[in-house]
Amino acid sequence: MTRTLMPFKGLRLTLGAATLGVVASMSALAAPHASATVTSIATMPSFTLGTHPYGTTCSYVAHVTVDDITKPVFFYEEGQGPSGFAEVMPDPNGTAKANWTPSRTGITYIYAFQPGATHQVRQNVGVGTGINAGSACIAL
Repeated sequence: MTRTLMPFKGLRLTLGAATLGVVASMSALAAPHASATVTSIATMPSFTLGTHPYGTTCSYVAHVTVDDITKPVFFYEEGQGPSGFAEVMPDPNGTAKANWTPSRTGITYIYAFQPGATHQVRQNVGVGTGINAGSACIAL
């Protein structure tokens, strides 16, 4: 019994198909995965009197919208790092809210992100020295 070798054309087709399979597999592994993303942020000022919209010792609500309600939202103030001031699960409508009390005066940012996100959002806030007067804040 004699053994015949695969013709050259058949060998090329087999190697080509194998190469195509490897390239397709690598492309699928390298494709970016969908990630959770905070899509907007706003910090609602309470009734504040004075020269700044926000004041230390006074509390405000940071409000974000997200596109993934299965992951928590982390809120932090510039300089705090990701441990921040709150970790909140979004509601079924894709919103998350956290109370924020400014830690220092000056121009700062409030950040929000979800784990695995490709970016985070931020809001610029100007903070003055606050005097909490109960239903109002005086921010000097």
